[in-house]
Amino acid sequence: MHKQTLFLLTSVLALSPQTWAADLSVSDAWVRATPPGKMMTAAYATLQNMSNETLVITGVTSDVTAHTSVHETRIERDRATMRPVPKLTLNAGERTHLTPGGTHIMLMKLSEPLTDAQSIDICFTLENNAPVCNEFSVTKHRASMKHH
Repeated sequence: MHKQTLFLLTSVLALSPQTWAADLSVSDAWVRATPPGKMMTAAYATLQNMSNETLVITGVTSDVTAHTSVHETRIERDRATMRPVPKLTLNAGERTHLTPGGTHIMLMKLSEPLTDAQSIDICFTLENNAPVCNEFSVTKHRASMKHH
């Protein structure tokens, strides 16, 4: 009986990172195509914590950039400024929208320009969990962007 219990416990622990990773849902993922001569752009998506536990995003990565980070746009003294967000916390069941003019992903020092109809992968680093990667489609503009 002890061998069965040990096997079951080992199996659960081995599967846990995948289970945790599935707790972050990424939808409506897109990246703005780079204008001529620019080697940075922004990415947007809807993120939802599908678990009963708090998820903390501690970083983002992409193979097409030298530097990727979550940023927020703030209005200070009638000027829009951007600053990095070191951690993005999603409570159980919470949904957040990464949008133009709000919280978004900055893709800096691109290895090559991003063009319309291309797609790239962006990975979210989760505190105490396995990373979650998702495909983002590249487009010149997102006319159908839903704001909530």
